[in-house]
Amino acid sequence: MAPRPPVDSSTSAAKPNSTVPDSTVPDNAVPHGSDSNGTDSGSAGSPVTALTFNIRYGTADDGPDAWPLRRESVAALLVGTGADLIGLQEALDFQLEYLDRVLVNHARVGQGREGGTRGEHTALYFDTRRFELVEAADRWLSETPEVVGSVGWDAALTRLCTHALLRERATRREFVVWNTHWDHRGERARLESARLIADWVRACDAPSIVLGDFNAEESSAPLELLRAAGLRDSFRDLHPDAREVGTYHAFRGGKSGPKIDYCLVTRQWRSLGAGLLDQRGAHGRWPSDHHGVWAVLERVD
Repeated sequence: MAPRPPVDSSTSAAKPNSTVPDSTVPDNAVPHGSDSNGTDSGSAGSPVTALTFNIRYGTADDGPDAWPLRRESVAALLVGTGADLIGLQEALDFQLEYLDRVLVNHARVGQGREGGTRGEHTALYFDTRRFELVEAADRWLSETPEVVGSVGWDAALTRLCTHALLRERATRREFVVWNTHWDHRGERARLESARLIADWVRACDAPSIVLGDFNAEESSAPLELLRAAGLRDSFRDLHPDAREVGTYHAFRGGKSGPKIDYCLVTRQWRSLGAGLLDQRGAHGRWPSDHHGVWAVLERVD
């Protein structure tokens, strides 16, 4: 059996989501997309759908794009993808409490970057019908990853990586999913964050999926480092020549900017589908200032 990732004792167990009335679940869920494979979420050997999405912190003064005006669109997007695994960035506790009530088939792991419920989370949701939690932990992207709230190198803010070792109920096979949000200013911090995650993935010696907002372009040194460590961009597996791939759009839409959000995989995964979620919400505006990035993955080990 693959070695277990270390457990941070400050990380709580997976938080189950309570069932809520149908009226709470928005009815404008996006379709599963071109990757739809028609498989049952509980079938043995079914592909895994993963989604990474920076949902923009909910206290931002965003006017017509403020959280209360777009939260139903965010929820509809998450529910509509049918994703088995969801990695969120910038999520504050009250935003997660709302999404907990909507993602009724998922449980959540991960704490805020300042510890407990404080600060932005790199929360991980997983479908409990299909997976069970073996272990989960949080590590800070700093010279002292086990120190809660530590800031690394030239980073402007505290940065975090949440990960979970999951076991598929039908096959009993295990894998690790990682979710992270790198610093937007610290160039060295991003490079060292890549180095840390590459080392952690290598040390756990298990099939891994790495989700996140890296604040780093595809040609950057941190991405080169991750590729050299054996991590592949599932999107580029299938769309090697795509040019309109921008994932940050500042609530303006479009894909002309850089790709900074990723779903990376180790060699034990084959990419069956991948793309960007660039639909407007029912309110006519964008659910977030980032496009979500999804991938459909199949185990090949």
